[in-house]
Amino acid sequence: MLARFAVRFCSTMTKTIENAASSSNSDAALHRVQDGRVGDDSRQDQQKVRVKTNRYAMLLGYQGKNYFGMQVQRGNGEDVCPTIESHILDAMLELGWITPELKQTPYDFFFQRAARTDKAVSAVRQLCSCQMPIAIDLPSHGAELINNKLPDDIKVFGFRRVTKNFHAQKNCDGRTYSYTLPTFAFAKPTELTNSSFRISESTLTQIGEVLAQYKGTHNFFNYTSGRPFNDRSCNRYIISFEVGKPFLYKDEFRKEDVEFVTCTVKGQSFMLHQIRKMIGMMIAIVREMQDPSAVQKSFLSSDRLDIPKAPGLGLLLDRLHYDKYDRQFGNKEPHLPLSNWGDEIETAIDKFKMEKIVSEIMSTEITTQSMMMWLTDLNQHNFLDPTDDGIKQADFVTGAAKKAKEAVRAASAEWENEEEVKNVMEEESEEKVVKKEEGDAVESVEKS
Repeated sequence: MLARFAVRFCSTMTKTIENAASSSNSDAALHRVQDGRVGDDSRQDQQKVRVKTNRYAMLLGYQGKNYFGMQVQRGNGEDVCPTIESHILDAMLELGWITPELKQTPYDFFFQRAARTDKAVSAVRQLCSCQMPIAIDLPSHGAELINNKLPDDIKVFGFRRVTKNFHAQKNCDGRTYSYTLPTFAFAKPTELTNSSFRISESTLTQIGEVLAQYKGTHNFFNYTSGRPFNDRSCNRYIISFEVGKPFLYKDEFRKEDVEFVTCTVKGQSFMLHQIRKMIGMMIAIVREMQDPSAVQKSFLSSDRLDIPKAPGLGLLLDRLHYDKYDRQFGNKEPHLPLSNWGDEIETAIDKFKMEKIVSEIMSTEITTQSMMMWLTDLNQHNFLDPTDDGIKQADFVTGAAKKAKEAVRAASAEWENEEEVKNVMEEESEEKVVKKEEGDAVESVEKS
């Protein structure tokens, strides 16, 4: 009897253990389905293959007139408009450097730009950082491979290995931008705004004086949007802001020379629209539509001032500065400096700048007349501080037209005077002829 009890007990316990094991396996399978991990359990035992990677800096330039800025713009997971980054990521995907998932989330491979550029803004030395597999050997032939997949107006100049924590934006000490525009933008109220305009030395001096007011640390709240006056991020440091010498560019269509000038600004960092608004304020002052003191007032006013934003066509990201990084790591193998990439690459950069960017800026300006069209609406802005007594607004259309009318009137008066003298001389000549004929007739009668 005791033996039968022992057999039954062992049988019952065996079934209980088997049922428990079956239930445990079912629960585990259910959890795998809920987690989306349906498959062979042996996969869990497979060790993931680790791919060795390095952090790289990618130097590139682009003509921005056909793009909606540098940064990717997405809607519902898709690119909604062409940008520089969208083309870069597409090229990386096509080359197999990244996966489709990484293309959607570039921050997962630490992709970061040094500076954001707006719509139609170009760059000569933009820099991006990213984490890439060592096997690709980007420094040797990465630029050649990716350029074969990019349009002609985007060019990668090279890759350099950087430290593992390098960040293209945060490690950048300063940025230099240039703005190229036709000099007729600085015509005074009594001067005609057209392609024949030539800037004077006194006007160039005035431009330099206005730009010098931006140097130093100031609150540029009025030169951006979406930020309150007391936002500390509105304080920006401008290192230098200068105007270059004027130069001529041939308008092949109209067969005439148009004069241009370039303004160059260097600062630690810039906010959205800041440079274009600084240029717009400077143009308004030189054209005598705004008082020179308005620059200082714009730094102190908590009320939003109406500052015109110059066209984006002439703006160019010219250079990025990594002075601190270069001092710490630039001469330590395997790292190289990032502020200067050597004579060969710098020569290629200068060639791309002249052929694809500077000449394109000037030819597009001549063709589209973007600055001229912007100037026609400039007098529609309200430059005045509401608490100010007012600055006398100059009517450029009336002023230039008045001067032209005066010139026409003077020429007309001179012509009329010449015509009057001519008529008097003709009348006197006719009188002499009549008198001579009358004298001849009298003499003939007397003889007869």
